[in-house]
Amino acid sequence: MLIECELLPQDSPLVETVLSWHWDAFSRDHADADLDEWRVQLRGRCRADGIPFTLVARLGDEPVGCITVCHDDADARFADRGPWLSGVVVVGRARNLGVGRRLLDAAAERARRLGATELWLHTGAAARFYERCGYELAHVKQGLEDDAVLWLAL
Repeated sequence: MLIECELLPQDSPLVETVLSWHWDAFSRDHADADLDEWRVQLRGRCRADGIPFTLVARLGDEPVGCITVCHDDADARFADRGPWLSGVVVVGRARNLGVGRRLLDAAAERARRLGATELWLHTGAAARFYERCGYELAHVKQGLEDDAVLWLAL
């Protein structure tokens, strides 16, 4: 099954799809979340000519996942590093088909072409997935309110 990854333009109707994925996956962690603010932030992360950028994965014609490379979602302990992966989502029915790995590869390739030498991310639950994809732990999760921090040399 061919997984295609494409840039998400600011004016694409898919912005609303990606926004709904982000809202469903991440808003519960942000009690003060505002959907309109998230929409503005997502559109700001949809550059075609540099970082930040957002990619959407498709299986056939169906969008099934997304990933953003940005500078504004850094873990404070490593704020001088980056760029950072953010908003990584694979819809449930497309999991275990290689979509997440394909998104990571496409994001790394584009970031490398744009001059990045490493990628960073923080995660509360998916550190082992990222390690299987070649990322190295910079900080091990220490508790419920903590995130693991990982990085990949490009």
